[in-house]
Amino acid sequence: MKDTKNTGTDRARELFLKYAGNRFFMDREGDGNEYDNYHISKETEAMWADEFIKDFLESDIQGREALRTYATAVELVKYGKQEEWQSCLYYPLQTKQLDDVTVLFLLPYSFRMAERAAGKQKLSKETTDAYIHQLDVLILQLQERVENGTLSRSEDYILQEFSDPVYTIGYLAEIKKKWLSLLR
Repeated sequence: MKDTKNTGTDRARELFLKYAGNRFFMDREGDGNEYDNYHISKETEAMWADEFIKDFLESDIQGREALRTYATAVELVKYGKQEEWQSCLYYPLQTKQLDDVTVLFLLPYSFRMAERAAGKQKLSKETTDAYIHQLDVLILQLQERVENGTLSRSEDYILQEFSDPVYTIGYLAEIKKKWLSLLR
């Protein structure tokens, strides 16, 4: 016989992760009341967020699935520990498993996370400088591959995202410009 409390907790965890803890979307889709009925503590939500982020950072998922999962992880960092936030922030710059196009798509999510942290005074100048330094290294590598036509892309990218070198280099310049704005 299945324990209904665990089933309820499992369902609550499923809802929490499906909506990345976002109550607006939970309510909009009609799942907010159900989630409320489980009476989940903030500590439990933080534990779920940390587990999700940790599992993501240790996974080897690729392409669009990596994009979806990273977007969820970026939203969940507000519930978790500071160490998870830092790891998630640097993920697009430090991961070696992803193709170039996936990394290009991940960079705006990373910036969004940093922008929120800067607004809450959780992003230091040192962290921003270190990130920009690593971003510069990545940009140079990607620009070289763009110019040589060797930008790697996952099989599940069927469109020609980032095929135009001029567009891609401009895209990277815009990302760096946004990061530099955090230093002001």
